[in-house]
Amino acid sequence: MNFTQLDWVIVFVYLAFTISVGLYAKRFVSDLTGYLVAGRKLKIGACTATMIATELGTVTIMYMGESGYRNGFSALVLGIIMLIAYFSVGRSGFIIEGLRKLRVMTVPEFYDIRYNRSIRILGGLILFTGGVLNMGVFLKLDGVFLSNAMGFGNNAVAIIMVIMLFIVGLYTICGGMISVVVTDYIQFTVISISMLVATFFSFRAVSLSQVAQEISSNLGSGGFNPFANDNLGWVFIVWMLITNFAAASLWQPGISRVLSAESPKTGKQVFMIASLTFAGRAMIPMIWGILAFAMFPGLTGSDAMAAMPRMLGTVLPTGVIGILIAGMLAASMSTYSSYLLAWASVITRDVIWALSKEQLSEKTLMTITRIWVAVIGIFILFFGLFYKIPSSSLKYIFITGNMYTAGAISAVGFGLYWKKANNVGAYIALITGAVAPLAFLLLANIKDTLPPTISWIGDANISGFLSFGLGASGMVVGSLLTQKLCPPKDLTPYLEKGD
Repeated sequence: MNFTQLDWVIVFVYLAFTISVGLYAKRFVSDLTGYLVAGRKLKIGACTATMIATELGTVTIMYMGESGYRNGFSALVLGIIMLIAYFSVGRSGFIIEGLRKLRVMTVPEFYDIRYNRSIRILGGLILFTGGVLNMGVFLKLDGVFLSNAMGFGNNAVAIIMVIMLFIVGLYTICGGMISVVVTDYIQFTVISISMLVATFFSFRAVSLSQVAQEISSNLGSGGFNPFANDNLGWVFIVWMLITNFAAASLWQPGISRVLSAESPKTGKQVFMIASLTFAGRAMIPMIWGILAFAMFPGLTGSDAMAAMPRMLGTVLPTGVIGILIAGMLAASMSTYSSYLLAWASVITRDVIWALSKEQLSEKTLMTITRIWVAVIGIFILFFGLFYKIPSSSLKYIFITGNMYTAGAISAVGFGLYWKKANNVGAYIALITGAVAPLAFLLLANIKDTLPPTISWIGDANISGFLSFGLGASGMVVGSLLTQKLCPPKDLTPYLEKGD
């Protein structure tokens, strides 16, 4: 491994600078709107940079890289899917334009406007639970990457997890969204440069002919054709199309950038621009994983997960590996801060505030949000240390996201565009959309012991795909059967007030 004292200096100097900038931003936070959505003043440049930085964390690099290692060139199809999904949402303004017009800070606030307070609380609890479980493996994956890239193997994973959590929690708790946006400019620049440099050196170490030979010998046609790959297939591809479209429209950490934008038009433009980077966000780390397969073929389990950072730690020269680690830390800090803030704001505003019989002040809500940032951070630390990821980390990330998005895409989508959507339909959509992902998480690690009739629930592809069908069916059937009992609310007056 090539990680030396020079690389340590690069990492420490970068961390000190970033933390200082994040803490300095605290002075610009004066109220809850500033803390959660940066005062809704972000223009296209800042909004785009911070969104890209948020969605390009080390955890993304890890699960995309692992997918490349396990599936070869077939994995690259996901980059195309993500580009299509995010560009389509940005071009059409599907859901995101309506939410920005309503001036909500979180997605469950929409439920309060369109349906009622109880649905907001239910939606907030499901979003919070799915979001925190989704984030539960972030520290573990990041620790594996950094520990292996630095040459420690898996021996320093736990220590790195604790240090990262402390650093990110500190400036997120203090500065909120303004700290995130300010530091995201730095993160975006560093991670972009470091990824390009790392790719250059990786291709110098492994030839394409060597890669093609190893993929063909070990994975066969499934390494090149996603439809012939046992881990992927048509169910996976359709699931990824639907789930990425739903995530682009509704995933709280991402759309918080739209809600922070100065206008609905700006929010749409941000998504269109950012979508062009999403293919690279997926494909570059997947290519790293494919190159790692050529260097270390045949690894399984946690070794397969660690193959990509191990490859980078081997091929990158001193100094370059330090810049890469600084870039990965930059990406992680951006992702963690955005996600911690998103889930803490949901539990504070959409559950605690909604349940409170007393009017809570903005200062109190900010304090509660900061406390929850710390609580969530402690949870993901212990969850990451002890939980065994079922299936691949990529599928775990998407299936936990489906606990929320599968029901929410129907509750919000039909709520905005279908006048017959009512409270009963929303209740059923949110609950049924979460059932299949939750069953997968509970049963996947013991699926070999399940009766054949229900063993399919341990397949992430099937559970993820099914969750969207259940959520949509629940909304449509529930609403149509209860139109007289529960008349729908007209949302038009609220949308006409939006800017």
